[in-house]
Amino acid sequence: MKNERGLVAACVAAAEELAASREANAALEKENAALLSRLSDEKRMNDLLTELNETRRKEAGALRQTIDAKNETIAAKDAALKAQDELIAKLKGKRSSPWKRIGDILIGVGAAVLLK
Repeated sequence: MKNERGLVAACVAAAEELAASREANAALEKENAALLSRLSDEKRMNDLLTELNETRRKEAGALRQTIDAKNETIAAKDAALKAQDELIAKLKGKRSSPWKRIGDILIGVGAAVLLK
């Protein structure tokens, strides 16, 4: 009888251990599924961050090109203004004096009188 009680106790203990290991196994499977889901989320997030980084890199390149174009436009405008200033200075230097203009008019009037 003692032997039977020991055997029953061992069977009960084995059954309890089996039930506990099944519960632990189910918990581990849930945890594994959660970790796989998290891994999938992390991969998607990593892909999105890589895409965002590439987009920002392209945007920075486009901004650099825009700034270069702006600088070229400003340089061209400055060159045009400088050319205009030089032309104005040159034309001011060529401008005849009022006395010379009066002389030219009188010569024209004299020529007109002679031709009549």
